[in-house]
Amino acid sequence: MKKLTYILFILLITFYSCDSFLDVRPTGEVVNNELFETAEGYEEALYGVYSFLAREPLYGKNMTYGLVDVVGQYFAGGWDAHWSHKLREYDYKHMEVRPEIDAIWESMYKGISYVNNMLENLAERDSSAFALYNVYKAEGLGLRAFMHFELLRLFSESIIQNPEATGIPYREKYSYQVTPFDPIKVSYEKIIRDFKEAERLLTAHGEYFDREDENAGGFIKDRVIHMNLYAVQALLARVYWEKGDLETAKNYAMKVIECPFFKMEEKTDVEDMVNGVISNKETIWGLYSEEFPNFTREVLYQNGGSFTYDPKPDYRDIYEVDQDGFDYRLDKWFQTLSDHGAEGLRCMKVVDRFKVRLGARPVSKLSGINMIRLPELYYIVAEYYLVMDNVEMAATYLDKVVRARGLNGFNKGDGIVVVSRMNINNDRRKGVVCEGQWFQIMKHYNMSIYESITDQTFQPSKNIYVFPVPDDEYEYRN
Repeated sequence: MKKLTYILFILLITFYSCDSFLDVRPTGEVVNNELFETAEGYEEALYGVYSFLAREPLYGKNMTYGLVDVVGQYFAGGWDAHWSHKLREYDYKHMEVRPEIDAIWESMYKGISYVNNMLENLAERDSSAFALYNVYKAEGLGLRAFMHFELLRLFSESIIQNPEATGIPYREKYSYQVTPFDPIKVSYEKIIRDFKEAERLLTAHGEYFDREDENAGGFIKDRVIHMNLYAVQALLARVYWEKGDLETAKNYAMKVIECPFFKMEEKTDVEDMVNGVISNKETIWGLYSEEFPNFTREVLYQNGGSFTYDPKPDYRDIYEVDQDGFDYRLDKWFQTLSDHGAEGLRCMKVVDRFKVRLGARPVSKLSGINMIRLPELYYIVAEYYLVMDNVEMAATYLDKVVRARGLNGFNKGDGIVVVSRMNINNDRRKGVVCEGQWFQIMKHYNMSIYESITDQTFQPSKNIYVFPVPDDEYEYRN
């Protein structure tokens, strides 16, 4: 599916061009106008943002299998004295935990500043200046909305639990001007506005998803690693679900489900579908990263001097709930190893087996991080039909996922169908390990949280589900 030449092209962009863009204005210096004289400059800027998101403080570790999955109670730190033990108990003020949380806020807003820099320069150009002008603008708007949304989910209360809560600063300009904190409703309005404008601009370019346009150049190839039309629609489904508007969330989810470019992986392919690579079938948007396999190898796989995140002792309990059939996720994603520097139980879901065994990955496997996949949309649609008291349709969409993972499904064909929201969430929890989503789902439903190692139950509260805003943010405002 992926062309080797394009992989090499991306490699060159990532390791040479991206860094040059990110160094343009690291602390607010004068804009380097030369970068934005050509279409290639805007493409370089966008590749730079994607590369930045793939680094360890964000989706290279902490926003996927790292920090956010530790508070999601999937993992325990391999060292007793490591700060992750305090994190697992929601001690966000601990002297070693706080910098890790602060880095998420600071890194995300830095990424937003890079996008705003690009968008401001693009706005000074006529829309006819570049053949892909609208694509550049749409990707920038989509990225800006996405990063703000991720911040909102972590650093604000749930809008469902507290519609009057304070949101976040929505920064639309690159400047030193202080941006006020919006009410959470306004934060959502701005996120949806940017996503919808991106959707409008990209609608005319949806055809690029499955073909090459030699006249437009390499930027429109492999749209799965860009903020493409379907990524925007899938993320809008996530936003509306988070907001509690299930009908609109379902409508956006169906736009993606019904398009021809995505389908569930076969159950026998579960082992290799996201092991340091972007799923060829399920991924709607991913981040290309040659470094991601190295990050996961160091933290999830190898031992002997390196810190690791280990699956918690009760990890099997997650997969044995609603286990009617053979769950390939449990069998393939969690393995007890004794080879190549790894000993003991390991979560291998996102660990690149080709890399750790020093083998050659097939060309069709593109190294990277899966940002949003098809199963999430099936869960949303199933939940919508459940709320509408259409249990059969709820089972139909939930079964699309569970049967692709080896389970028998909830519609047995005997005329008796029983599906609950708990069933949907049970499978969500099984499927999103290492993707940084379960903590957000627990927050959405205001769940109590059980920490099995210390045998503690944490009741839902703002102290648990809202990360503290960095002190520097408030000091800067004063």
